[in-house]
Amino acid sequence: MALLSLTACQKQAVQPKVYGRYVPERKDDFAWENEYAAFRMYGPALRPENPSNGVDLWLKASPELVVDSFYYREHVLGLPYHINYGKGLDCYKVGHTCGAGGLVVIADNKTWIGGPYDRWEIIEQTPEKFVFRLEYDSLQVGESILQESITITAQSGDPLNRAEVVLTSREELSPCEAINAQLLVGGGIYLHDTIDQVTIIEDGVVYEEDALSDKTAAQMNYDYNGSTTQGRIRITVHTPDATVKEVRDGNLIAVKPYTIGDTLTYYFGATWSEWKE
Repeated sequence: MALLSLTACQKQAVQPKVYGRYVPERKDDFAWENEYAAFRMYGPALRPENPSNGVDLWLKASPELVVDSFYYREHVLGLPYHINYGKGLDCYKVGHTCGAGGLVVIADNKTWIGGPYDRWEIIEQTPEKFVFRLEYDSLQVGESILQESITITAQSGDPLNRAEVVLTSREELSPCEAINAQLLVGGGIYLHDTIDQVTIIEDGVVYEEDALSDKTAAQMNYDYNGSTTQGRIRITVHTPDATVKEVRDGNLIAVKPYTIGDTLTYYFGATWSEWKE
């Protein structure tokens, strides 16, 4: 009887559905995932390569957590994560763009995208939810230098990440009152393929492309297994009350007027045609 009671009281280990961490072994990446996709943003060690504050996207074939295994294969086993070995792949090129949902600022009718983060902080980490904050000290917008704080929440069951952004003035370098009246802020998607695959939705934008739009990833997958296709990617940015939804400077944006010091919330996420539950 005692044994039966003990067995009944034992709790099964909860399997995490959401995960993230700082990745010092890959030049200060910050990576996270839920069931649908994995993402990463770039840190200070990558600064010499001129990265952006954009979002990189990793495609997942199933709800299985893959971030640690992708990094292990790449950096320990020498198996590039740009190739699909059956779990998914990194085939999305970011460069100095907003990537798959990164922050975009419009000022003086120009597009401004920042560099890598300076500091990171994990705020909450449970099997169902992951919340972290990245701080950027030097976001240039016109003649001004701003500080960016972005808090990102990923939750189980939701393909969209929530991004809460606060831009503040570095007054010792440049006051920002002059740009407030013309500042537009929100999320954006870098277009690798054709703008024919752009859809404008209520408060947001959607972009679809061939998963192997990047020629380097396409060649690596072809060399490995003769594959010429890895399905299609669908990326969404939703900025509540967005006033501008259009393609600008190669980025599909959903932005709205913003005042320095306010908190702006937008959502971004991606799905892959090859994902299976």
